[in-house]
Amino acid sequence: MITIMNIGLLKEIKSFENRILIAPDAVQELVEGGNTIYVESGAGKGSGFEDKDFESAGANILPSSEKVYSKANLVLKVQAPMSVEYDLFTDKHICFCYLLPLQNPERLQSLLKSGATFFSGELIPSIKSAMSEVAGRVAIIQAQKYLERVYGSKGILFSGACDIPGARVSIIGNGTSALAAAKQALQFGASVNLICSDYDNLLSFKAEHQSDPLEVYEFDRGIVRNLLLETDVLIITEQSLDEQKKIQLKKEDINVLEAGSLIIDLSLKNGDIIDKLRETKPNEPIYIQDGLVYFSVSNLPSFVPKTSSYILSKSMLKYLHQLTQMGFDEAIATSPELRNSLVLYHGKVVNALLAKNTDYEHYDILELLELNI
Repeated sequence: MITIMNIGLLKEIKSFENRILIAPDAVQELVEGGNTIYVESGAGKGSGFEDKDFESAGANILPSSEKVYSKANLVLKVQAPMSVEYDLFTDKHICFCYLLPLQNPERLQSLLKSGATFFSGELIPSIKSAMSEVAGRVAIIQAQKYLERVYGSKGILFSGACDIPGARVSIIGNGTSALAAAKQALQFGASVNLICSDYDNLLSFKAEHQSDPLEVYEFDRGIVRNLLLETDVLIITEQSLDEQKKIQLKKEDINVLEAGSLIIDLSLKNGDIIDKLRETKPNEPIYIQDGLVYFSVSNLPSFVPKTSSYILSKSMLKYLHQLTQMGFDEAIATSPELRNSLVLYHGKVVNALLAKNTDYEHYDILELLELNI
């Protein structure tokens, strides 16, 4: 069964977000499948795509988000809707975005009232893993830069040179971004301590890098404090809300770092590991406190928006094909990835983890569809 959809690609309005969910090549494929694509003018500019690129792919360019919302029943955006968008949603809309519903209770309540249906991209494993890998790699690139003395750091060449060793990097956290950062740091010539609560996973990673200057440790605050005495760069990666073994550090733990050490924190807004660090912005990414240099920008994939957009587009296309070729009900019934990323459905919470962490009742989406509710 082919379900033709009107798909809208929106321009991001959140500051410093330059990514888009589908690139022109994906637009062309969807158009060839019989769907109609509406693109808000300027949607791709931050990622290096012009309106003409989407037009050549068969999209219709519209001058405003209001026009896109009025035409499309499936809307695509990277960031969660902002307050000026809440009233644009109706019960006819299906939306893909990084909803992060626990971050903003007011937004969650407003979107529930709209009756629209929302998928949360960070709950799709392939998308989350891909963006985490990008974030881990970009973190190391930023570390190379901000270790320079001009930024208040130690003035260490990350890779080392002329038999002088490079940076000593400690990476804390569970998941893809930690492993990606470790790989990138090793490739660039640093020595790495990798600390994680999943020690079996660490041993597997260690086995793949036997000849590299890599040490792995199961998380323990005492061990971490000892490692930080000889660390130039501390990278803290995200952990998920359902993580079985939480990693938590106190400010006093990281204060054992030498003056000029660099801390890159990717955990803000996503399972924070250090309490009371403040977020920084891409145009002012660092601050110095107690002699330590902090970099805590929460959206590193948007530093490389063209690459990130192509990755998102490639990942998204599979799920968009499922929705357009099967229809919503069948796609949800047959695709566990789509079903598990579905958060809100016609004013009801259909994600168990979200319901567990809020006061909202949880509804089983398959039961709702079977009852045609």
